[in-house]
Amino acid sequence: MVYEKTSYKPLEQNTPLYSWDPSYECRFTETFPAISHDGKLAVTEQFKTSSVAVMNIDGSERRVVFDAAGKGLAFQPCWSADGATIYFGYGFWFENRATSPARIMRINRDGTGLEAMTEATHNAGFPSCAPDGKRLVFRLWTEQGAGGLRILNLADRSVQVLTTGFDNLPAWSPDGSLITFTRRVAGGNFDIFTIRPDGSNLRRLTTSPCNDAHSVWTPDGHIMWTSGYYGFKDESALYDNNFQPYGQIWSMNADGSDKHVLTDSLWEDGEPLWIPSSMLRRA
Repeated sequence: MVYEKTSYKPLEQNTPLYSWDPSYECRFTETFPAISHDGKLAVTEQFKTSSVAVMNIDGSERRVVFDAAGKGLAFQPCWSADGATIYFGYGFWFENRATSPARIMRINRDGTGLEAMTEATHNAGFPSCAPDGKRLVFRLWTEQGAGGLRILNLADRSVQVLTTGFDNLPAWSPDGSLITFTRRVAGGNFDIFTIRPDGSNLRRLTTSPCNDAHSVWTPDGHIMWTSGYYGFKDESALYDNNFQPYGQIWSMNADGSDKHVLTDSLWEDGEPLWIPSSMLRRA
């Protein structure tokens, strides 16, 4: 007799996954992965306490540098340009964002020097550092609703308004010229946009009726994101505990051209991180 058995136990870090494109080797990682210039991986341990952990690319020497301790969620760690500091949002998200605060925090890579970078009067999160090491972009939510994207000057902590729409999940390009982000558009749909750090040249890159979100940059300036273009896959929507039973990882050029799918599983594939082969060899 052959039967199916479901399990929601998380995979081990770097568990090999099937790759639909022979140009890519796919491996499992935890939430919001980010890599430093010297090859250290930072993640949110969402399967545990939503703390921030740092490890080698191969998963070795793993250690928690910020313990959320069940008092909030530490989402989207990002590295400073010199790799000495990790920035992340800490607080409460999703349906709690309108009533509960969250702040941009920073901590040294060894877990010392924890410091809040924003006030606890609003819900600030999902930071991304500029490659010049002087600024970071983050999402702001206020009691009145979406506040848009803001740019924080790390030297004097002054804040510049970048957008005022229903925007989230910003990511600074490797050359510093663009920021990609997710925006809710007419009809409640979500699409991928880019904008220059000075607020000019707003550009919509996806226009399909599905949700497109969680865009990130590759080291060579391409954009990867998660799309529901193919809808619910087979019987996956029948599982009560499945978080989002749709979504594949796609890739495109920075101008929105050459869109093509990279994964095609039954489940949600999201929050990709492209690790250069040179770093894998070094690891």
